[in-house]
This record gives sequence, structure tokens and C-alpha cells, in this order.
Amino acid sequence: MKKQSNIDNFFENETDGKTLGTDQMLHKNMEVYGLDVLEDRALADYRDGLKPAQRRLMWTAKELKATWDNKTVKSARITGDCMGKYHPHGSAYGSLVTMATSEYPVIHGQGNWGSLTDGPAADRYTEAKISQIGMKMLECMDVADYIPNYTGEFKEPIVLTTRLPNFFINECSGIAVGLNCNIPAHNLKQIVEAMKVVVKKGKQTKIKDIMKYLKGPDYKYGGKILSTPEEIEHLYETGEGTIKYECDYTLVRDKKNVLLTITGYCPGFSPNSFINKMISMIDDGTVLYVNDSSTKTEACKLEVMLKSEADFESKIHKHLIKSESYRYYAIERTKSKDVSKDVDTKVLIPNMIELMNKWIDWRKEVETKMCEVEKNIYEDKKQKMNWRLLASQNLKVVVKGLEEKDPIKYIAENMPGLKGKSFANDAAKYICDQKVISLQKTDQNKIKQDITDFTAHIKDLENDIAHIENVVIRELDKLKPFYRDRMLKV
Repeated sequence: MKKQSNIDNFFENETDGKTLGTDQMLHKNMEVYGLDVLEDRALADYRDGLKPAQRRLMWTAKELKATWDNKTVKSARITGDCMGKYHPHGSAYGSLVTMATSEYPVIHGQGNWGSLTDGPAADRYTEAKISQIGMKMLECMDVADYIPNYTGEFKEPIVLTTRLPNFFINECSGIAVGLNCNIPAHNLKQIVEAMKVVVKKGKQTKIKDIMKYLKGPDYKYGGKILSTPEEIEHLYETGEGTIKYECDYTLVRDKKNVLLTITGYCPGFSPNSFINKMISMIDDGTVLYVNDSSTKTEACKLEVMLKSEADFESKIHKHLIKSESYRYYAIERTKSKDVSKDVDTKVLIPNMIELMNKWIDWRKEVETKMCEVEKNIYEDKKQKMNWRLLASQNLKVVVKGLEEKDPIKYIAENMPGLKGKSFANDAAKYICDQKVISLQKTDQNKIKQDITDFTAHIKDLENDIAHIENVVIRELDKLKPFYRDRMLKV
């Protein structure tokens, strides 16, 4: 082996045989590490809004039949199976908790899943299943792309072919090498209405078009937005920006003191940190007492007794105002054409309109595939009904065929409508597989009605494929049962 004269300046690059300087090698290694963190931990795919650990948990829950219409299963079973089959990096219970406690939980949790002031119980104490809204994530899995798991024993989806715009309605944050991703949650109804505008206008959509419906981030614990519509518009236009919030509160004065009651926690507000700050003010006499009065039914309620309203304005009010900086990042995972790897990942730095357009274009592709799959099913059913009708109209040929050494060959060669056709053998085999009673002539009217129904359904599907944007809107409208009012005031 050739001896290198300066170990600090040269390294051998295993991939292309070139010698690299230490700076170049460090840069290359950091780039590879950074991309790995982006792909596997920090950023969600814009299509299903999930990181790999979350996606694998959803898939594991589905395999365990922990779906909305079934019983919950032990959380430890979901995380354990997920780690053993798809995610060997460690327990993903933190990801399961995130999905169970998000704005629109795709996981339904049973037990102590924590709160703003307390952490969740361990996974051996809680149970979970896919929520009702979470089932919308799995409706199109028949046309999903799958790759082998890390052992090659099982298959896992590259992304979930969701009809729920999960990326836009649930908060997503992550820290990777060189970037900090922070995407706010939004109200589902407002996102759907904005999406419908983008479906109709496509690349011509302007930020002002969606701002008619999308009034800014939403937050299930309340509060209000202090930023102007122009500042919110800037966030959506550029993909980055800062939004200013304030908690909901009331002040009640009596002869001596003032009672501050916080009834809504804005994004960025930590009840525990606020309580500790108020306790520190007891010593200087500003605060008389502080009490967390929140309950399961009233998640936000903090009471602080103050000596004067002036103390509130000068010392306490500023702790109820928070600013959150947002930055839109996303990844796009696709099945790799390179046989040496399974997935190609592209890092996106988009704004809101670009994201919505990409999501809708993807939904059009998925819905087209779903229509084509369903169309093929009905065409197959129609063809088989036609064969049954043909057999029912020519029972003598069927009976004669049963007396022959090779009934399939006889029927294929002698049945009117089959002779000389490329599908004659398949049709003859199908006819021979039917129960004799199902071919009786009295069933002909029912068979003809089935053929008419299948033909109409195929026409509807062909119309859907030709106007696939209407299908996307129709499926978005099916999310109405999950709508709820905004909690974060504008």
C-alpha cells in the first residue's frame, strides 16, 4: 500500500478513488450524514406528512389490525413489532405519542398520553389503534409503492397514499444538520377550502386566493394571533416567517388584588415554565399565589393572584406573548430506479402554494390509479357476466361439453360467441367452474341487469378519469365529518 506523506491533508475516497483533502472529506461526510438525518428523522414527506418512524408505526398498527373498527392494542406491541420489523433504530414510542396528541390525531390513544404539563405513561401502560380520521390515510394503499424492510423479509410503503392532507393540518418540526424545520398546524376545514381553490386554479393560484379561506395557523389549546394578515401572507408566500401569538386571559379586580385567569395557551407557551416564573415572583410580592386548575375537560386554566394591574402590565403580560419562527421544508420519497438502493429522496424548500400544488398533482395520480384499478375490476365482472349469459343462452353446448373428454376445449370451439376468440379458453374454463344452477335460463334477466349496472359504473369511472380533479374535490369533501371550529383566534 502506498504510504501517504501527509495524513492530515489526504484521504482515499472509497467511492471514486480520488484523493480528497481533509476539508473536502469532512464536507462530504457531513453531507452524507446530514442527508441521512433529513431522510430518516427530521423531515416529513409532503404527501402523507409523516416521518419514517411515524409511517412505520401506522403500517404496523394496520398489520396488527389495530384499526378504528377493532379494539385497541398495547402500545408496546405496536412499538415492539415496528422496531423488530421496520424500524431497528429503537423504540418509536415518542412518535406514537406525537400522532396520538396532535391537532388531528391519526392514532387514537387509550390511557395516560400526557398533557402540556405532564409526560405520557410508558408504552406498556397505554393502548392505541388507528383513529377514525387516521383511516383516511390508508384508503388507497392498493396503489402504493412498496420496498423491502431492512431485513428483506417484509414490505413497507414508501409513503401512505393518504386522502387526508396530514402535512398541512398537523404540526411538524425537526432539527437536522444545517436546518431547522418548523411547520404550523392548520384548521382542516380551511385547508380543504384552500385546496379546492388550488385544484381549480392550479399553477395560477395566488396567495391571496387561498388567504380568503386560510386565516393562519390553528392550535387546539387556543390563544390568538397578533400578527397582521400581511405577515401571515409573507409566511405562505416565502415559506418562512415569524408569527406572534398571545394567550387568552381575563383579569378580575377586587378591592385589593387582581385575579389573572389564563384560559387559552398560545403556540410556544409552556404552562410549567410560566408557573415557575410566577413562583419566583412570590418572593418579591408581585404574585400572591399561582394555581394550575386545568382538568381533563378544561385543558387550559391557570390562575394567578396579583397585587395590582400595573404589575401585570409591567412584569407578567410579556410572558403571555410568544413568537414562533416557521420554515417550510419537506422531502419527496420515490422508488429508486437504481437497483442498489430502494428509495430516492429529494429535499424541498417550498412555499404554501407550491406544496399544495404538488400534493394535489400527487392526489390526481393516486386517484387515477384507484379509478383504473376499480375499472379493471368491473370490466372483469362484466366480462364474466357476459360469459354466464352466453352459457345460459346455450345450455345444450354446455351439457354436450360435459360429455366430452375435454369439456373446456369443446365449449371453446363450439360455443357461439367464443369460437375463434382469443379469450375462448378462459371463458370456457370460467363456464365450467360455475355451478350448473347458476346458468339456468331464469337468471338471464338478473345477469342482464348486472351487465347494465357494471357498464354504467365503468362509464362513471371513465368520466372520473377524464375529470380527475373532480374526484380530488369529492374526496376532500368527504372530510367534512372531521371539521371543527378554529381554536386560535385571528
